[in-house]
Amino acid sequence: MASAVVAVFDAYDEAQSTVNELMSAGFNRNEIKLNEGEGTAQGTQRTSRPGGGVKGFFQNLFGTERKEDDIRLYDEAVRHGNYVVTAITENDAKSEIASEVMSHHHPVDIDKRSSEWFGSTGQATSIPVVQEEVKIGKREVQRGGVRVFKRVTEIPVEEDVTLREERVVVERVPVDKPASSADLSAFKEGSAEFRERGEEAVVGKTARVVEEVRVGTEIGERKERIKEKIRKTGVEVERTGPDRYREHWQANYANQGGRYEDYAPAYDYGAWASTSDLYQNRSWDQVEPELRTDWETRYPTSKWERFKDSIRHAFSRKDKGY
Repeated sequence: MASAVVAVFDAYDEAQSTVNELMSAGFNRNEIKLNEGEGTAQGTQRTSRPGGGVKGFFQNLFGTERKEDDIRLYDEAVRHGNYVVTAITENDAKSEIASEVMSHHHPVDIDKRSSEWFGSTGQATSIPVVQEEVKIGKREVQRGGVRVFKRVTEIPVEEDVTLREERVVVERVPVDKPASSADLSAFKEGSAEFRERGEEAVVGKTARVVEEVRVGTEIGERKERIKEKIRKTGVEVERTGPDRYREHWQANYANQGGRYEDYAPAYDYGAWASTSDLYQNRSWDQVEPELRTDWETRYPTSKWERFKDSIRHAFSRKDKGY
């Protein structure tokens, strides 16, 4: 299965030297493409294809199954005046040769350069992290109270009082003595009146304040624990692009010898299978026999058992949107 090895250079001399060395290593001229940056002063014609210019060339090169980000990345390199060298290979051995030749001529770090390009042109994506806040305040509410009623009641009162009474007492006392002139002057008709005196109880009432009922308010404090749930969005950040599986390789295969580039085709194959109409909506156990047959047809020198876990890792990431 044909594949492409791509490198980006700042200087035309580096790109042309890469092309010359690739031809010395056994590549035909029609297997090598050199795309010059826009606005460069070189006299050679930029490589392009009908239907889309430079971007169309990369779309034809990578095919529709390659992510749009990869196509846009190399198109952006050309737009910024860089030189892109592409080697078309038909097997892993030639891919390794092309990678080794290109690394001799100081290609740019495309991941670092892409962050500079897309950051300066305002194409970075901002993902907001949203979290709710709970604001607890206080408000005055009406609760219970006190109502005071005033009524007049009668209370029976008893008290003993000593009253003085005066009576007229008439007493006849026998007397035998000669009558005096005073006695003779009283010898005529007349009357005398003697009054009796006594005391009676008199009841008087006076009002006195004997108690006050005072009604007021007192202020206290109490603590109350408020329990509520808030929502927050989470953002997971994972590496994408050509090296998005390097951490998995580092953790599982780095200590067994070999290079990441040996496993990269397996990761790419698993990622392709996860989005292919032939295998979507099917589990790994269902598609493994078919993938093994297809893999051994495409890569007869690469043993399935060696690369199966790498393919499965990339295939399983389809549930995360890769």
